[in-house]
Amino acid sequence: MNFRVLWLVLVGVFAYLLFYEWSEESKIKSELAASSRVAPQEDSVFSASTTTISNQNIQLSIDIESGSIVGVELRNYPVFQGEGSPNMRLLGSENSFKFYARSGYGNKNITYKVAEQSVDSLLLISNDGSHSKEFTFEKDYILNVVDQNLSASLAPDPYVALYRTDGTPLDSRGGFFEGSSYVGVAFNTPDDPYKNYRLRSIDRMVNFDQYGGWVSFIQKYFLTSVIVDPNQKASLFVQPPSGDAGVYSMGVVYRGLDIQDQQNGVLHKLYFGPKIRSDLMSVAPDLELSIDMGWFWFLAQPLVMLLVAINSFVGNWGFSIIILTVLLKLLLWPISAAGYRSMAKMRVVQPKLQEIQSQYKDDRQKLGVEMMALYRKEKINPAGGCFPMLVQIPVFIALFFALREVVELRHAPFLLWVQDLSAPDPLFIMPFLMAGLMYLTQQLNPTPPNMDPVQMQVMKIMPVAISVIFIWLPSSLVLYSVANAAFSLIQQKMMYNKYGASDFKAPGGG
Repeated sequence: MNFRVLWLVLVGVFAYLLFYEWSEESKIKSELAASSRVAPQEDSVFSASTTTISNQNIQLSIDIESGSIVGVELRNYPVFQGEGSPNMRLLGSENSFKFYARSGYGNKNITYKVAEQSVDSLLLISNDGSHSKEFTFEKDYILNVVDQNLSASLAPDPYVALYRTDGTPLDSRGGFFEGSSYVGVAFNTPDDPYKNYRLRSIDRMVNFDQYGGWVSFIQKYFLTSVIVDPNQKASLFVQPPSGDAGVYSMGVVYRGLDIQDQQNGVLHKLYFGPKIRSDLMSVAPDLELSIDMGWFWFLAQPLVMLLVAINSFVGNWGFSIIILTVLLKLLLWPISAAGYRSMAKMRVVQPKLQEIQSQYKDDRQKLGVEMMALYRKEKINPAGGCFPMLVQIPVFIALFFALREVVELRHAPFLLWVQDLSAPDPLFIMPFLMAGLMYLTQQLNPTPPNMDPVQMQVMKIMPVAISVIFIWLPSSLVLYSVANAAFSLIQQKMMYNKYGASDFKAPGGG
């Protein structure tokens, strides 16, 4: 028995168990932290008196005196899986972090009291009777706020704004791939349907004067947005903190309203909810662009649409990803077949290449001439095998961003140990499968000419090195990669059998 190998295996198993235990402990700690909420801290613009209204999707916490929305919880989106999980918060306060919404008339300081309240609506009246503010739910995740000027004099321009300190969104999960998701402000303008700014990059006021559009705070999976009526003239803005409080403000100032408009009431439409593409398209034009699809968005968007369509029949997002992968492989088969054909021919001529390399090892110029002559004779393109990989890279990148941002995959189970396709594989089984598939594929691939022994050793450990990255990737993306690698291996093996390349072994033990 090779005790060195046995020792390495035991060390690997021990390391695996330690890593698993650490990941489970981290998960438990994050769940306990999420369930132990810190009560919202008082702010100078808030009173100590709040009330709540809700529908089947949202629960709002409203500061009565200022009329500010100081908390928003999504009732159908728990922070973590399992019984007893608190709801996901979009707006709220925790320690020094604050995120709230206000509306009113310019810098006019108005204080309110409750006039009427039900489970899903709230009417506030100012203490002097000159203004009112009404909160009602339109549908699903849309809230309507109506500010009414009850006096006989024109008030300053009405506004609605979101106020936020810097920091990660409330209840967001940790990790590099979670933290790298886009966090910032986006505008919909006539010149640019999606103009975005990362929060920390905002060092001056940005302003757009227009009719309609929207301004949104963007975060992973969820969205807070102010929608402007297309017939309403408005200034959409974002500005950096102006004082020690470190509060960014973003929102809308309505222009051109007369006293009659103010007395009839100014409607503010706000969206607090998940970034589900079909739902966002029905809320406002171009709002679905708030789902960050990355560089290859033009590929990612139709892929997500196809994935959603498949899942409407299958009912399991994991199997839907596998079916999508198979459809993509079939669609790209003509390109893949050409690459596998070239690789098969390269594999068949490996013995002849080795003879040429041995014969002309001291004459590199002659070696190159003879190798090119052999390629021409056998009608082989040495770079032909790389083309399928280059074609698949944009698709992989598109799916990377798409699967990372699709909220439908959040807490979506697949099979057995994979109960959340948006989280990494808890047992690392799929990353290990990926390493095995990469190794088998590597054994089929012909060895590039003139590869030195060091390069060959590096190539052998590449599957292990790359698979380590997959430990931190979402299970959905690893599942796609495993399905893609498995189907590619089958396709490649079929082409090798067709051209008689399966009987040849790659140099170095392949």
